[in-house]
Amino acid sequence: MSAVLSKGNLFDPELVTDLINKVKGKSALAIMSASEPMPFNGLKEFTFSMDSEIDIVAENAPKSHGGISLAPRTIVPFKVEYGARVSDEFMIAAEEMQISILKSFNDGFAKKVAKGLDLMAFHGINPRTGLASTVIGSNHFGAAVTQFVTYTSSDPDANIESAVRVIEGSDGEVSGAILSSIFRAALADYKVNGIKQYPELSWGGNPGAINGLKVETTKNVSHTGNNRAIVGDFSGAFRWGYAKEIPLEVIQYGDPDNTGKDLKGHNQVYLRSELYLGWGILDPESFVRIVVPTEVSISSATANGTSGSTTSTKITITFNKTVYGLKTEHITLAAGTGDGAGAATAGALTGSGTTYELALESVTTQGNVSLTIADIGGFDFPATATTVAVYKKST
Repeated sequence: MSAVLSKGNLFDPELVTDLINKVKGKSALAIMSASEPMPFNGLKEFTFSMDSEIDIVAENAPKSHGGISLAPRTIVPFKVEYGARVSDEFMIAAEEMQISILKSFNDGFAKKVAKGLDLMAFHGINPRTGLASTVIGSNHFGAAVTQFVTYTSSDPDANIESAVRVIEGSDGEVSGAILSSIFRAALADYKVNGIKQYPELSWGGNPGAINGLKVETTKNVSHTGNNRAIVGDFSGAFRWGYAKEIPLEVIQYGDPDNTGKDLKGHNQVYLRSELYLGWGILDPESFVRIVVPTEVSISSATANGTSGSTTSTKITITFNKTVYGLKTEHITLAAGTGDGAGAATAGALTGSGTTYELALESVTTQGNVSLTIADIGGFDFPATATTVAVYKKST
């Protein structure tokens, strides 16, 4: 067999470079962020958080403590594979022909890897099945990034501005935005005084930058779920990498892809390659997802206490879905009306996920009060108030 397939059954280094370059050119995440080869056992990245600013020190003066927080994150590569049938002439072809066939395989493999990297890192799914991957777990934007801006098709420009404010408000950096095709179309149609503000996005345009911000468009970001765009520090807070050695297997017998067609019977061989890819979201708070809001309902809202004997001190609120970003100022507690009306003063809100507790600073009148929650980034709550019975100890 020629030298192409005798080098330890690994891709030729030139083909590896060609493959990775093509992945970089087709994956939105690869375009927006840096990449580097990684060892098979993973790569540890450290994120530093400096707690204070730099300090001016006078001559002979003592130096004060600045403080630092160190958070290591290990990027572990996952094995992905792809295979394709080619004519069995591949086995007896000259080296030049084998290289030509492998380059064609490379082109297809690169497209699948590029799309797969986006789908896995955006949504945590197995690209082939479309189902959530237990191997990936929560190592994806859909689970790790919990800062949201509600998508508004009539004003997507304001959505980007809001996302930038959220990140910069916590001293983060914004290096780019990845837009879905839906969000790009909304920006292309966005007008002020009848004039299109982003004509370069019309007809599916992908200019690479808007207002000086690096931008990439891909339908992968909205492939599943409610994402419409992701804004953040892709160059500094996201890393992806690959293992240099890429195995290549040539299968001559059987039905390795379960198509019901025997290779020998159809004069074919099967090329199968495996690639080790890894990625990590180093700082989830450096990203904001612009999303279609999730409709949330209140499963229950119940105050503690007992009528006439124990004053209520809190209201436990349970939602039907996990909620992020809910704060005290989003909740309004109003006095009830009519017979049995009560009155209470809301305090601090604690909790997470589907269960929160609203403290009650006081209950002035035992009876029913009305609880409403304002819509927040990524979540829409019922417009109708929820009635809650609060209690007060008799004096």
